[in-house]
Amino acid sequence: MTVLSRILVGLLVVAACSPHEARSAFRRSLSIDDRGISVPLPPPSLLDAPKQDVDISGSSDGPDALVAGTVVHVEDAEGAGHAELKLAADQRSFVIEGIAVDLRANCLELWLVTPDGRESEHTFVSAAIAGPQEVATSVGCNDA
Repeated sequence: MTVLSRILVGLLVVAACSPHEARSAFRRSLSIDDRGISVPLPPPSLLDAPKQDVDISGSSDGPDALVAGTVVHVEDAEGAGHAELKLAADQRSFVIEGIAVDLRANCLELWLVTPDGRESEHTFVSAAIAGPQEVATSVGCNDA
């Protein structure tokens, strides 16, 4: 066996024995319906005060079980709003309250993380002013 062959065999053995953390995906998804983002006490006109603390209500579906301690994460890619909510075992619906959002420019990214670190697919939703005291929710974001 040549020196080069020995080096290659050695590298293969080291690579094969290297520890790695392969994790299976967490097969659940989050959904927010068209009224899932709301302003609990809207001002007389959202057009005059588009920066609001909103509530997000949604649900989780999928084949993997929801275990106690699974966390719903929300991040606003357009602003500083973020929140986390720890779920109970098999809790399929949730409400996250008081997330600061600019209703003129937002992109909310939501996902689940299990206690062992597995993540669900990420869901993107946005909220827009639909009337003086009305918010409309839509799936997706302009840049997502």
